[in-house]
Amino acid sequence: MPPSLNGPDLPIELWTKILRLAASANDATEFRGIDYTGPMCCTLPVLKPGSVRESLKTKRSMVLVNHEWNAMATPILYEHLTISKRVEFKKLLATLTSEDDTELNLGCFVKRLDLTNNSSDGIPIGVAIELCQKMTNLVTFFVQLEVNINPVPLLAALGPQLRHLHIQDYEETFLARSHSSMSFGNLLEFLNVHPNLTSVSFPFVITGLDKVSDEFPAKNSKSRCWPSIHKWTFQHRSQTSALGLHMARGAFPSLIEVGFGRCTHSTWSQEMKGFLAAHGNGLLTIGLGLGGEYQDPDELSRSFQNIKDFCPCTNGVNISIIVHEGPFRGSFTLSTAWLAQVIRIPQITTLGVRICSPRHNDERIKRLHSVVALPWPKVFPKLERIRVLEELDVDRYRMQDEVTRKNLAHPARWATRPIRVEDLSGTILGELSKGLCTLVER
Repeated sequence: MPPSLNGPDLPIELWTKILRLAASANDATEFRGIDYTGPMCCTLPVLKPGSVRESLKTKRSMVLVNHEWNAMATPILYEHLTISKRVEFKKLLATLTSEDDTELNLGCFVKRLDLTNNSSDGIPIGVAIELCQKMTNLVTFFVQLEVNINPVPLLAALGPQLRHLHIQDYEETFLARSHSSMSFGNLLEFLNVHPNLTSVSFPFVITGLDKVSDEFPAKNSKSRCWPSIHKWTFQHRSQTSALGLHMARGAFPSLIEVGFGRCTHSTWSQEMKGFLAAHGNGLLTIGLGLGGEYQDPDELSRSFQNIKDFCPCTNGVNISIIVHEGPFRGSFTLSTAWLAQVIRIPQITTLGVRICSPRHNDERIKRLHSVVALPWPKVFPKLERIRVLEELDVDRYRMQDEVTRKNLAHPARWATRPIRVEDLSGTILGELSKGLCTLVER
């Protein structure tokens, strides 16, 4: 141990682990959620606001203690970067660009990069490309891009070690239309040169599907396999067609989670059926968007029927409730009468819920309580757990328990067992007792 650490005589590896724990530095090679102040999107789980920034403050303090601490803490400081202002993009590029070859290449320490933008547009693709080219060990990449771009150069800038890719574009979040596209051939090339991909989500339209049989013989797509991919969140229906119709059954043997839809006014049941028929056999969790035009109980029933028909292993459903604009209607027709029109799906034991809304306040907590207390057991009679797909301040959440108690006072909740309520990190928020009549205190 360096004498200036003035502590127990421990190996450097243990000191590094201690510093990581002190800074609450989560595993940057995984993608548990996103923490940022811009508009949220229903395709992504959300971390408690400020959690990443609090960790960053601690890391910055560590590197300033002395030379020994600096050497150990610098990799921790740079392994997860969250950038949200244009001036920060320029500073980061300047920091990573060294004219002295003897200086340390800080870019090699970056394992996760979150690029968001609090202004009314997305990140310029040129900035994203330049940063990715300097981060040779990047494993997790989230970016909120400008619209109407060619994504191929950016995808080419990402190294083969990439595991988690989550791309949004700003206009997609609100207007549900996409201007950016890539060909089916580009998609195949991207998958083939990134053998470690675990989770994928991007908004790009996949073009050229009508020419696949001519331009891409069976050996190019129908005989290939991508066993590393565990999760795919579809932000455009052309992606379901590309994977469902033009890639062989068994092409994704490790796929256990998919998400359909996002901030959109269109329905997905037909595209969903084709994809699940080809690749639904091993799925454990399926995500759906609910809101806008997706309030038709028949449409939701068709989606649930697809799950029952093609996904024998699925025991979890994630529902994103989209309330971007206007007042929140507590159950916006998701009443007992509304849910009574939706088919039952007994195989589901875990329900994930999120509210896609840009606000972080007490009203949002009340909304979450209202959603949790909906009569979900009417549709999922074997429900055991409800997960709020965010990290929450438990005390702040429990301050609004009365909202849940009020909603649970209504009769005919159809629960046959206690239902655990927890947040994204697994922290228990409460338990809905048998009959859903009361909220069990901690």
